[in-house]
Amino acid sequence: MPSSEPVSRPRLWVGGAMLLMVAPIAVQGLVLLLSSWTGEPHAALPVTLATLLAVALAWAVALVRGAVHPLVAWLAAGLAGGLLLLATGAPLSSLATAAIAGGLTAAGLPLAATRAPLPRGRVTAALWGLLAVLALLQFGRMSVFMADPAQRWGALAPAEFMARHSCLTSYVHGAELARRGDANIYDDRYGFELQDPGPELPPVIDIGPLTMDTYEYPPQFLPLPRLMLALTDQFMAIRALWFALTAAVLLAASLALARWLGGEAERRAQLLTLAIGLSPPLLITAYFGNFQVMAMGLSALAMLWLVQGHTRRGAALLAFTISAKIFPGILGVWLLASRRFAAAAWTALFAGLWAALALLLFGARPFDDFLGYHLPRLASGETFAFLSQPLPTMSNLGVFGLPFKARLAGWGGSEADAWALGRELAWDYTLGLFVVALASGWRRPAPTTTHGRAVMLGEWFGLLALGALRSPFAPPEALIPLVWALAFRAAAAERRREVAWVVVVWIAIMIAIPSPSQPAAVVALLVQALVYAVALWLALPGRRT
Repeated sequence: MPSSEPVSRPRLWVGGAMLLMVAPIAVQGLVLLLSSWTGEPHAALPVTLATLLAVALAWAVALVRGAVHPLVAWLAAGLAGGLLLLATGAPLSSLATAAIAGGLTAAGLPLAATRAPLPRGRVTAALWGLLAVLALLQFGRMSVFMADPAQRWGALAPAEFMARHSCLTSYVHGAELARRGDANIYDDRYGFELQDPGPELPPVIDIGPLTMDTYEYPPQFLPLPRLMLALTDQFMAIRALWFALTAAVLLAASLALARWLGGEAERRAQLLTLAIGLSPPLLITAYFGNFQVMAMGLSALAMLWLVQGHTRRGAALLAFTISAKIFPGILGVWLLASRRFAAAAWTALFAGLWAALALLLFGARPFDDFLGYHLPRLASGETFAFLSQPLPTMSNLGVFGLPFKARLAGWGGSEADAWALGRELAWDYTLGLFVVALASGWRRPAPTTTHGRAVMLGEWFGLLALGALRSPFAPPEALIPLVWALAFRAAAAERRREVAWVVVVWIAIMIAIPSPSQPAAVVALLVQALVYAVALWLALPGRRT
């Protein structure tokens, strides 16, 4: 039997484990898309199990023989596909599962095995192995739940909100409304939550047992969910495919940024990608289908390309994330301060092209509603009328929410005072954020050392975090850039005490106390202060290297 070049078993262990984590997510998204085209019933759990079986069999043979055999991968996938056919009676889905799983394993296992980073030391290897087991269990059950929300054992938590909330509903619904062109896509009456009897306006897409979220993004974001609708009109297929896309962006951005660090830091950062993906802010955000993970990862990747000289590619990507989410625009200020005028100009040009594309696809109605209806309500906080309620207040990390949290902690101001102070703080914060971005990027040359590159990554991620915290409502997803940045700082650390410090800070900023009581609010304010301090420390490093 022909085989590839021999590879070390430790690399096979790590590479195979990585493939086991990502394969069910990719296969689930693609196979459910096919099922939406053919009308064939989709059995989410058997598809994930068949994928895991195919990868595991090929991996086991590779471990025994010390080499990867592509033919074994295809044979294992064929066996798994046959068992899937017997279990489900769905020939097209079974064939597609076998083909995709076989292709992923035949191509991915040799690649992962030759390039897999190796943990050094028994303790490190044991910790990484534990994370790998947790990730396999978590990602595997999530892949099932994304395709079939009736499989509620796959939800992150048994709470009704965790089982039914989906940010993705608003993206797809907004794109479909914009395509029709006869309604305000920002109308809050389309959305509803569990405690509501139902939406005041009926949604125009079928989202099954999930609740409808309200659309909040600029019109320039709409081409992405519109592309999903062009592939299929079934929301659950879009949901599984979107989850796979989120995982792909997370992995690609993390590995690209790790490669830029170089040397020993690259290996450490690659290993820490698993911890990044399992961190609560990223895990929950990806689970809800929120674009925030992709927006922040793609923004950092765009900045990397710009610094490396890939100006047009980086500018096009950064322009999209700025157009879609607004707050990554703070990186444009950094570009100007660092005298990267060509990159800033190309970014502005591509931003205009993204706007033109949205205008061509959807007409002027979404822009009129965004500028005339939604943006003023967003700036005043009116679109987030729930901000003053205790539970949202406890989870809101945004500067706008500080007065409401202070009221819970004992401040005697009225609710009207809190709204007025929140608006004032938000605009003062905006001015300060521009100053921070200018100071962070001022005449900033490209770094030449590993430490310097980790510092620059921290600047970008720190600014992204500070930008996200400008939103009237900034839930823990605003911590995503800090999770990424701290992981890279730990990877580039030269001393163990630096790593220990990063770990302590990482854990501290993730403290969440949802109970709306006075002592809890005081603790929440302290944690929030730490979050801002860490973001500022990253954005304004004291030592340039």
